Amino acid sequence: MKAGITLNILYNQTILRNFFYIYAVLFILFLIYFFSGVGVLGRFVDYLGVGVLIVSWLFSSRLFKLIGGLFIIAGAAFTLTSGGSIGTIISNTTSNLPLLLFFSTLPWIGTVVKVGGLDDSITEMIQDQANRVEKIYGRSVITSYFLAVFLNLSAIYIIQQVLRELFKKTTVGFRNEFIIKSTLRAFALAVIWSPLEVIVGLTVDSTGVSYFTLLPWLLVTSVIVGLTEVFLTRREFNDITLDASFNEIDRQALGRSIIKMVILLISFLSVVMLFNTNSDLGFVMTVALIIIPFSFVTALVMKRFPIFIRTGWATWKNHNNYLQNFSVLFLSLGIFSGGFNSSSVPGVMQQVFGYVDSFLILILLLIMAVIYGLAMFGVHPVATLAILAEVLVPVMNPENVLSIGIVMVVCGMGISAAAPYGINATMTAQSMGINPYRITKMNMGFSLRMGLTGILIAMIALMI
Repeated sequence: MKAGITLNILYNQTILRNFFYIYAVLFILFLIYFFSGVGVLGRFVDYLGVGVLIVSWLFSSRLFKLIGGLFIIAGAAFTLTSGGSIGTIISNTTSNLPLLLFFSTLPWIGTVVKVGGLDDSITEMIQDQANRVEKIYGRSVITSYFLAVFLNLSAIYIIQQVLRELFKKTTVGFRNEFIIKSTLRAFALAVIWSPLEVIVGLTVDSTGVSYFTLLPWLLVTSVIVGLTEVFLTRREFNDITLDASFNEIDRQALGRSIIKMVILLISFLSVVMLFNTNSDLGFVMTVALIIIPFSFVTALVMKRFPIFIRTGWATWKNHNNYLQNFSVLFLSLGIFSGGFNSSSVPGVMQQVFGYVDSFLILILLLIMAVIYGLAMFGVHPVATLAILAEVLVPVMNPENVLSIGIVMVVCGMGISAAAPYGINATMTAQSMGINPYRITKMNMGFSLRMGLTGILIAMIALMI
């Protein structure tokens, strides 16, 4: 009887249709605390975060129940054994709320693209008149690359929606493989040199190397890996054609749309850079706060505001009603990351790096191994790089610091295409309804090639 009542609660469609209220309350209170700094409210938000984690866990998939449970147990163990308290564990729960807020707002920027007709233009940029998949792949990578430089994670969401529609008549497995390879790989290649990427900023701050010193080396890495991947992967799709209608291209209309898109992207980039430079909000928080007002203003300028509001509200509600897996992942990951950082493990890592400080190639390979290895267990590369920034201090010197900086950025972004619990893979797996380890299997070869290429470029930079 009790089991039946529990099942009725868990599968009650009324609750699922109104789940967005739970997240809305959490985000609103978090933002009030974030800008007011009222301690009592902050403590309340921490406890509310724990409550949201528990409720979301009940409604999450079996995989994320397991992942969340392991993160909570490991993080709690790290915290308690290093002298922390239950209160510390609770406060760590909300450390990733800016990331969750960011994902909550993503549909609004996607809605602007859709109601402004820009998604049709993206389709025209991607499609091939003969529906040759290898041609579509190359164009998808270039388009994803272009958008990712400006829109960062939002680009993945937008391009994947367009490709899902274009490939709707293909098998699910083939469609997913194409989307995963074309979008996640292009994203990793595009943002390794973007000044808006948090990993780039973190590396510049921690190593002291100028962004403009890193830039040419990161661009060279991006171009070399990009050309190699397009050449290798296009061959996988040789002689395959797509069953899809071809939209005749109005070149004047496409030109106007591309101009609008460029203006939209540059405007978004400029606003993000302005706020990121003149505030201490943090990159993710800055983008999360900008997306909604920027989308509203853009819709007004495009004279599409009424349809934007209707479509955006419906899309946002539906998106947040199924945010449970993301909620479990990021809130439990906050517990794990906080506990890990307070444990003795980072100190052990510093000792290991000290043993090989005379051999730069070993240091670079260790950096790659640590970033990639921890990513497999759910530690975000940003958290790993923050740890490495402290661990590497004794081994960094003016001769090797540029090489170390190159590898930190390239490996930090290279694993993003394959990390099973990373933001990109999680978002993609969620939208496709697949196990994130399938993404790891498809893209791990790419991530390894990108990381090793970064190490090669770093060694060349040392010799020049």
